[in-house]
Amino acid sequence: MNLNYIILYVRDMDKSKTFYTESLGMTVLESLSSPTFTTLRPANGALIGLQDKAASQLPPRNEEHAGTVELSFEIEDIDELWQQWKEKGVELVTEPIDLPFGRYFMAKDPDGHYLSAYRFAKPTS
Repeated sequence: MNLNYIILYVRDMDKSKTFYTESLGMTVLESLSSPTFTTLRPANGALIGLQDKAASQLPPRNEEHAGTVELSFEIEDIDELWQQWKEKGVELVTEPIDLPFGRYFMAKDPDGHYLSAYRFAKPTS
């Protein structure tokens, strides 16, 4: 099994598409997109699909709160990314912090999906 596509149900397609492309730097794959569904490619990792919640024919359309999701992005310079997102107006939930596994911070997208960035701690010998 290979996790390679994550779908987020969004309330405002234009706002979400702009957020993920302009604030996070993802690229739209036009051949896999439509007016109610956008496929995004991050620099590395799984594709992300944005589904217009109101236009969906699937059960999540009717769910007010389907659960909580967090998209985590591995990055080398946590503090630099935090500053970039701050300058772009991304809703930052935490400042960068050191946790037992490494450095981390959390943010949110326009629909309230959690976003995080992390860097694993380098092993000590």
